[in-house]
Amino acid sequence: MGRGFNLLELTIIIAMLSILLLMAIPSFDAITSRIKIKRLASELNSFLVQAKSEAVTRNQKLYAHFSFNSTSSVSSGSWYIQLTDSASSTGNQLLYFSGTPFSEIEVSHSYNPAYITFDQVRGRPNGGTINFYFVNDTVNKLRAVMANPPGRIKICATSGDAYDYPPCS
Repeated sequence: MGRGFNLLELTIIIAMLSILLLMAIPSFDAITSRIKIKRLASELNSFLVQAKSEAVTRNQKLYAHFSFNSTSSVSSGSWYIQLTDSASSTGNQLLYFSGTPFSEIEVSHSYNPAYITFDQVRGRPNGGTINFYFVNDTVNKLRAVMANPPGRIKICATSGDAYDYPPCS
């Protein structure tokens, strides 16, 4: 009697492993999508907090300009937010937040005109929201809420408890 695997046994084992891997691939996609939107929430929050700090440090009113207006939304990743010292987007650029790594995430905002102002004394942003969600998942939406007063920036889920963020109240 021979030892080891014969060709038929090896083929069956490879087929079974292939099936197991094919079943695991969709769960990896879900994990990477979850990480991507949580990263956007974290980086957007950090950008806004830094903009508040810059306004206080410089003792100057600052403006975070969106590359798109409030009546549209973008999902191509070709959007950005730039912090300037002027109500015009052509002012001196202080910070830049690129949406390039976040393609397939739909982003919209409620600011009209298309910028957030940060008060020079306490860094308070004017009130408004930034919404974002995956284009193929319109149920699990996240929102960055800027409340004035007190100037707090909060990330929350618009429906239920999405991506480990609490529901918006």
